Amino acid sequence: EAQRYTAFIDGVKAKAACCEAPFSQLRVLDLPDHHGFGYAVKRALDEVDTEYVLVVQHDQEFIASFDLSAVLGTMSLHKDRVKYVGFCSVSTLNYDHMVQSKFGVQVSRTLEFGVPLMPLIFFYDKPHICNTEHYRNAVFGPDSLVHRGEFIEETLGTAQRDDIMQHGMDAHAKYGTYQLDER
Repeated sequence: EAQRYTAFIDGVKAKAACCEAPFSQLRVLDLPDHHGFGYAVKRALDEVDTEYVLVVQHDQEFIASFDLSAVLGTMSLHKDRVKYVGFCSVSTLNYDHMVQSKFGVQVSRTLEFGVPLMPLIFFYDKPHICNTEHYRNAVFGPDSLVHRGEFIEETLGTAQRDDIMQHGMDAHAKYGTYQLDER
């Protein structure tokens, strides 16, 4: 298993070195030891000087195309309210129904921000775009729940869901997590 992963990383490095699209501006950070997903993202943020960051785990993929400019435009216009936009996966295609049946929380798709978004009660590690400062200050700030070796969704995600379940959707505002919902 470790050899396959090393071969995968070597392949990504080779594509990045050859400047093949879409890897032309990709930089591979080869961390010397195990950081866990959360701290790998935290370490990568040291290299980021953009307002937003696209996070995609090595074993995740996009299941549909999307309008990146529209998503970034929405995030720029609504910085205080839309801090994270996740992308549908097979398990979140009918997120509103899943959340209602599993947790008894009602969420609904909104067009108020210019693109169709569904409020998320949970911070997913799935592919997403996040405001870089939100990552630095809220996700990994001084009171961060994320520790080395952990996933963000297992710590912050669980705390966010518990907070919203206890206090209702009014608590969602501080998290600003949405999923692009173009169904």
